[in-house]
Amino acid sequence: MNGTSMSIPFRLPEIYHGLAEGHGRLHVGEEGLRLEFRVKDAVFGVLKSRVKEVFIPYADIESFELKIGWFRRRLFIHTRSLQLVEDFPGDDDGCIILNVRKSPKDRIRAIHSHITLHMSEQKLREIDSWPDSL
Repeated sequence: MNGTSMSIPFRLPEIYHGLAEGHGRLHVGEEGLRLEFRVKDAVFGVLKSRVKEVFIPYADIESFELKIGWFRRRLFIHTRSLQLVEDFPGDDDGCIILNVRKSPKDRIRAIHSHITLHMSEQKLREIDSWPDSL
């Protein structure tokens, strides 16, 4: 896991009031998260968008949560800026919700730990760059 990119498939919760569905992959890198996704109509499943991509640097992640329930496994990514995720479907308030139920729990937990570690390292770098006069 060190130095290599990790990824996990996801589905997006209800998009456009249930008229569309989305799926993609979350890629965990050294600098941030890359979300590749595609949206298709939920009625026939024929109309598909091109594959799109959103990159979120660790410095721009406000918080990252993992919730594992009986029937759902979800990742919540809260960003510091709405502009970062303006092209991501279903995001209205800077919070991206990814359903990851098809992945094993241990893999989801490993990705959560990896992202949390990168976010902690980013915060330490920010603290180290503060002026000494504080």
